[in-house]
Amino acid sequence: MILKQSDERSGDFIELTRLASRCNEVQKRRLDKEYAKLSSGRKGERDAAFFMNREYGESNRIGLVHDLRIGVGDEFAQIDHLVIHRLQGRVWLCETKNYGGRLQCNAHGEWTVWYGKKPQPVPSPISQARLQSIVFRRWLELNGYGYLEVLPLVLLAPTASIDRRNMPQDVTVVKSDQFGEWWQRQSNGLGALTAMKMVAGTFWERRDEDWLRDLGDKLCRAHTPIVFDWEKRLGFEQTTPETQEQQGSSNVRALREPKEATSQFEPDLSTIPTPLGKITFIALGDKEVAIRNPPVEPFIDAVRGTVKGRGRWQPRYRNWIVKIEDFAEIRDQIQERLDSAKSERSA
Repeated sequence: MILKQSDERSGDFIELTRLASRCNEVQKRRLDKEYAKLSSGRKGERDAAFFMNREYGESNRIGLVHDLRIGVGDEFAQIDHLVIHRLQGRVWLCETKNYGGRLQCNAHGEWTVWYGKKPQPVPSPISQARLQSIVFRRWLELNGYGYLEVLPLVLLAPTASIDRRNMPQDVTVVKSDQFGEWWQRQSNGLGALTAMKMVAGTFWERRDEDWLRDLGDKLCRAHTPIVFDWEKRLGFEQTTPETQEQQGSSNVRALREPKEATSQFEPDLSTIPTPLGKITFIALGDKEVAIRNPPVEPFIDAVRGTVKGRGRWQPRYRNWIVKIEDFAEIRDQIQERLDSAKSERSA
């Protein structure tokens, strides 16, 4: 049962694209690093959610929560995935990592990613999951679910390479495409007495499907999405005052006056929502608009078929850039293509 899907993060990618034209060399390197980290993390979380949804999306015993940020007081936990088993009374808190090298953990709990023969120390993902579990347990206790057992684990990409030789016994690392098999093995390993206690707990605590949905609703209401101040994160606060002093008051007036003269090109930047996702638009200054769509059909065909030859593709940021004077017509044609694709599917 899917209780919460991942949040849409296309706005962050579009905002970084918009800021790219304003970056100096230092800010550009910082932006590229942030963009790559955001892309890698999103891919790992999306792939893990795919495998989990395929395995347990229709289950009435297991609830899935993706991309949850939940807080108690001033402390917040950013949780990639929760897997809630109502019969076992257990919640697996999953920290997703998408490393490109070979992951190794020694007997002291120190983690390293090897890229060829070059080692790179990385923060302990299981420690991250355990810290998040502390905050999450507090939330459960405050909301009447303190009887649930929270178990942290690390999820890796299916293509990840892992050196498990010296990994501590209390560390659980699973590849996302093998999560279903791992889950079945740990369930089969439960003793008869433990299983009987779990069944009894389910009866007395009335952990039925409605209980699972109610918990999911409460988690969704408690979710506080993180909002990045990208300008501050990239260091624009230090450059903006100097730039304004150099421009002077005459340039400030020059920026204000063309606004009325070009008001006929004021773009409609509202998103185009659909059940499969949404197409987003953002103005890049007063001359261009960035268009970003989910990487699935029919969005790819609708956008690419409309924009190709009239705009430019940015592979790094996965979006199209078009002139603002062409945008209104392009937007209408994208909508027409989507409507046509919808009619064909329903025919």
